[in-house]
Amino acid sequence: MRSGKIAPAYYIYGDEAYWHDRLISLLSDAFPDGTEHVSGDETTWQELQELLAQPSFFGPRLWVVRGAKHLFDQKPETWHISVAPGNCLLLSAITKNNPAPKALTQAISNAGGVVIKVAEPSWREAANWVRERLRSDGYTITRDAVETLILVAGRSIERLDKEIEKLELFVHPDNRITADHVLTVVAPDPQMNTFAFVDAVATRDRVKAFSEVEELVTRGVSPIFMIAVLGSHFGLMWRAKESSNKGITQDSLGKALGVHPYAARKALEQSRRWTFSQLEKAMRLLCHVDESLKTGKMDPVSSMDYVLVNLFA
Repeated sequence: MRSGKIAPAYYIYGDEAYWHDRLISLLSDAFPDGTEHVSGDETTWQELQELLAQPSFFGPRLWVVRGAKHLFDQKPETWHISVAPGNCLLLSAITKNNPAPKALTQAISNAGGVVIKVAEPSWREAANWVRERLRSDGYTITRDAVETLILVAGRSIERLDKEIEKLELFVHPDNRITADHVLTVVAPDPQMNTFAFVDAVATRDRVKAFSEVEELVTRGVSPIFMIAVLGSHFGLMWRAKESSNKGITQDSLGKALGVHPYAARKALEQSRRWTFSQLEKAMRLLCHVDESLKTGKMDPVSSMDYVLVNLFA
């Protein structure tokens, strides 16, 4: 696209909204006087086909269809696509899974179009994106600050982009961002901010753990989600403890566990507060509560109190 070559059709799906907006913006810039925005529930595939197949007398024209999933639900007889020279179609579906029928994606490919999947990036991808995003604006960020930013805000590029804008305004006219800046400015993601709760449990801070649970429940975070996060972390602490006993160094621990080095170091440090027997008991407890919640045998409101009382017993 940057080379000036634009495909006749684009279909982008995935739950990372930032890239949907980014692609729409880039294509709209290429069609400054001829961009039309429609919703998937306000048009039909037949209407779009008629518009796309007709050469425009007023110059190149881009048709952007947001909420394209509604369009796919119509199920026309055929998904044939024909785009007149100079026209372009962009279908956007912000969904985790691909809602388009195979016949449509095949038709887009046959017409010389492009199908793009965008999903939440890995930790490494998010960290690299943060550094590059700041570098392009003339800013630098410390390693600890990158780790803290992703831990607090999550890996969503859309959220990270908004938080970076706030950080740049906060540190200006300086151009170096530190972990202290992140902790001062960045708003925690309600789901990702369970790390404070997990830390409290992992470090056996009973008072803080109960306080964090109360705050998470107030924000609407489900007990099932909290149980899942705790279970994952206890499993990580077990593997970190086991790997350390086998002689794996801290420098190699992240690679051995398949997680970021920072998360590996932290899990190892916390695991020293627990014996293998205690870790096993905790994981069995979490599995039991998870199953009880999903089968309706336990009240969600009191489930986390039950978990914490037994973990700290």
